[in-house]
Amino acid sequence: MIHRRSRVRILAAAALCAALAPGILGAQQPVVQQPQVQTADLFARDASGKFGRGIVNLATGWGELLRCPAEIARERGRLLGATWGPLKGIAMTILRTGCGAIETVLFFYPLPGNYDPLLRPEFVWPGDVFLGNAPPEPAP
Repeated sequence: MIHRRSRVRILAAAALCAALAPGILGAQQPVVQQPQVQTADLFARDASGKFGRGIVNLATGWGELLRCPAEIARERGRLLGATWGPLKGIAMTILRTGCGAIETVLFFYPLPGNYDPLLRPEFVWPGDVFLGNAPPEPAP
């Protein structure tokens, strides 16, 4: 009879050790991630930001006609700035205005991704253009 009780005690002690071993040894339990819930406030903030970006790009797309020649002249010289700059400016004006129209019309839809901008930089003149401290553009 004593022999049987000691077997039960040994099995109970082994079960207790097996149950406590992961916590004692520092093993981590797998973390179950809860699905992220998009609240109305976050949705409104993201959608409204996209709507505002679309309106701004729709209204200021013509700024590419000024920005592109100046940027090309500064980086590659005046000759390319005077010839290639206006051509690129016309193309970028059409592209930025079109993207502004798309973002304005489809502001409620998270396109492309999580309300990310369709163009980089988001606006014609990113940052504070008057002080000249525009932050560098992050890599996509």
